[in-house]
Amino acid sequence: MRLTVHCLEQLPAIHRHHADIILQGRALPEQAVFYLATFNDKAVALAWRQQERIDFIAVRDITRRRGIGRELLRQIRQEAQAAGLTRLDCNPAQAPEEQRAGLAAFLTSQGFSTQAGLLSCCLDK
Repeated sequence: MRLTVHCLEQLPAIHRHHADIILQGRALPEQAVFYLATFNDKAVALAWRQQERIDFIAVRDITRRRGIGRELLRQIRQEAQAAGLTRLDCNPAQAPEEQRAGLAAFLTSQGFSTQAGLLSCCLDK
């Protein structure tokens, strides 16, 4: 099977167990655009966006460094651009303290730059 990124209004019950592993105790918001990356029908990455702000993005620790985060972010960018957004912001402080530097490095490698304490990227037209 291949990696699939789903854009959802809510997470399906079938993926809740693996999503909970990714969330590491963090609660899901009531409303957001959710992005769930699955491989072999198992959730391997999760993100959510509210308008131009990515509030959460994480890849399961056992599946990192395989391009999953890059594909997840590509899909988020594509969907945000289709929704008429011109930029995306992400605050690495949303991640657990021990993962913040890694998240900031990942986002920077994907074209985000520091803007007023946030990491931001412009979406191509």
